[in-house]
Amino acid sequence: MQVMPRYPARPTVASVLGSCTLLNALSEEDRTQLREVSYLAFAERGQTIWLTGEGMDFFCVVGVGFVKMVKSTPTGHEMTQEIIGPGQVFGMLGIIDGKGCPLSARTVCHAWYLKVPRIEFMPIYERSIRLHDQLMHHTTLRLRQAQEMLARLSSGNVESRLAAVILLLAESYGHHESTGLIIDVPLTRQDLAEMAGTTVETTIRAMSRWQKQGWVTTAAKVITVHQPNQLEISMRGLPLVGVALSSRGTPSD
Repeated sequence: MQVMPRYPARPTVASVLGSCTLLNALSEEDRTQLREVSYLAFAERGQTIWLTGEGMDFFCVVGVGFVKMVKSTPTGHEMTQEIIGPGQVFGMLGIIDGKGCPLSARTVCHAWYLKVPRIEFMPIYERSIRLHDQLMHHTTLRLRQAQEMLARLSSGNVESRLAAVILLLAESYGHHESTGLIIDVPLTRQDLAEMAGTTVETTIRAMSRWQKQGWVTTAAKVITVHQPNQLEISMRGLPLVGVALSSRGTPSD
């Protein structure tokens, strides 16, 4: 019997930098400089990379795995605000303005990520007009996505919020296969509950009901969406009539 490796394979610095379209705005000379000074780090599932407001001397690019950006509520609970996947940057604005990241960063699963030192990055950033433009576009897109997520989660019952979370994940990370729309992000029921602002028990009940209805299936933390139109209906609280949803399936930078 073949034994699956416990940890994901280590990527290379070059491959992680090359996967980041935001940093591809840099010249080849600048990318070469970043390759020479950046270094890979590994984190096990649930490990904290930094806490809200901490001073930061680096930003990160996800190489393998996923990182969630979380915010603590006044009651001590955590709300997942964003999921960051391979090739995506997190923490860059925190080192540019020097105020640190407003959200804590924690791994969703075992992950490799690239740490790009601030002291070497800032001179490159200050002289790169293309990177400034790309970062503006990137930030605007992320803000629009965050506003869309908040709008979807700010109204409706628990089930509609959970449907919104799954659809947003499908739009960002889903890929089509013969069995349905695959969301290959290793999220636990706790992760989904945090993102939807509900309890694990409620999440389990809703997911179980949807599985019985044939809308979704889950296996090994992979969610397959078979009927996204029904989740769209559930999210909007509409009567059960045909409402189509077109999933983009493309991650942001």
